[in-house]
Amino acid sequence: MRGVLHVHSTFSDGDQAVERIVYTLGAAGLEFVLMSDHAEVFDDRRMEEYVALCDSLSTSRFLVIPGLEFSFKGGVIHILGYGITRRVRAPSMEELVDAVHDAGGIAVLAHPPAGSINLIGAIKMKLDGVEVWNGRYDGTVTPRAESFQLLSRIRLLNQRAAAYGGIDLHKIDQARNPVFVDVEANELERAAILDGLRSGRFTVHGGNLAIPASGHLTFVQQLGIAVKQVFCRRNVA
Repeated sequence: MRGVLHVHSTFSDGDQAVERIVYTLGAAGLEFVLMSDHAEVFDDRRMEEYVALCDSLSTSRFLVIPGLEFSFKGGVIHILGYGITRRVRAPSMEELVDAVHDAGGIAVLAHPPAGSINLIGAIKMKLDGVEVWNGRYDGTVTPRAESFQLLSRIRLLNQRAAAYGGIDLHKIDQARNPVFVDVEANELERAAILDGLRSGRFTVHGGNLAIPASGHLTFVQQLGIAVKQVFCRRNVA
């Protein structure tokens, strides 16, 4: 099953309604989307409306899975709660990850900033993954080598932590050539997709690069990322 993760709609700071997002992604040949609107703008009633809309837009050909993005440390650290169907609240990152798991969701560190290893504390042992490729922050040409280094350090303590990729869609034109994931699942159903992700049965794709859930890259892949990073920086400059 092929789909995209980390998507924002007009429920928070995205420029399109969920309906338009679903139409655009479905027309592009994708089969599911994991939403991740910002938790700060939700109350219990809004969350119920959000989940109900995701359910109503899901069909036998396209699946819409709700989720939220949580902010900590003044907005420096963001944690994605994929697949949760109720609003969760927690005063600390560790309690938030526990709450996401209690709600049946998947907790992923989003677009990790430099020095993340020193900022996330005990959640290193509890995270389900790290977003090693964020289409908005990193671009769609190549991920950042630093994100893989962070994942490697976390996996020394937590082998469950996987390499995630997200489109981080805020504007609909980001749906062109998105970072996407292929998930091994027997059916297009929320529990099956979440189980495939949680079990590491997926691959992240962007451009010509395929990243296994383990985050382990070949030497050629690592070299390609390093070269492309230099090229992209020069273009930006």
